[in-house]
Amino acid sequence: MREGIPRRRSEKAVLASLREFPITTLLGPRQTGKTTLARKIAAGWRRGGVHYFDLEDPTDLARLEQPKTTLSALEGLVVIDEIQQQPDLFSVLRVLADRDPLSARFLILGSASPEIGKRSSETLAGRSGLSISRVLI
Repeated sequence: MREGIPRRRSEKAVLASLREFPITTLLGPRQTGKTTLARKIAAGWRRGGVHYFDLEDPTDLARLEQPKTTLSALEGLVVIDEIQQQPDLFSVLRVLADRDPLSARFLILGSASPEIGKRSSETLAGRSGLSISRVLI
């Protein structure tokens, strides 16, 4: 029973951040449940569609060859997994987070590294709720 508590707490924290901020950044070590948590949130998302990009998948990378064009057309929840593979996306996300009206919320996931944390906090300042994960699931 106790195992479910941290999972629900993490899910609630991410959902609260998605309500408050256009971007929620979930960074943490590999194999801690970031992707599992994102998929659970996406499965329950009820405001528009859900769009998932895994930046370790060549097909998804190809879909983002022109990231602003691709991402600006989307509504609902946009999940970008393994953001550390394309750190230049942070500047595109900054522009998209400033749109009015805001048609999408972004949940970005990545392996924790000082560079990604710094880039996220500098580029997305005031636009992103930042959740650092240790062990999510």
